[in-house]
Amino acid sequence: MKKMPSRDTSGKCKGECRDRVFEGENQRQKTINKDKSVSYSAPASKSPSWTSDRDDPPGSMGGRV
Repeated sequence: MKKMPSRDTSGKCKGECRDRVFEGENQRQKTINKDKSVSYSAPASKSPSWTSDRDDPPGSMGGRV
């Protein structure tokens, strides 16, 4: 590509401009919100304190990184 499309550098575009990632995220969120089998009556419980104190490298306890 010899010239970068102006839309990619300026954020302004001519013609049809769609943010497909944003549209997809909104659609997935709408689908999740329609599902009435899951309710969020309270915030998620707090993780145990030892989970935030760990400074081991990823994978040190086995498994994949």
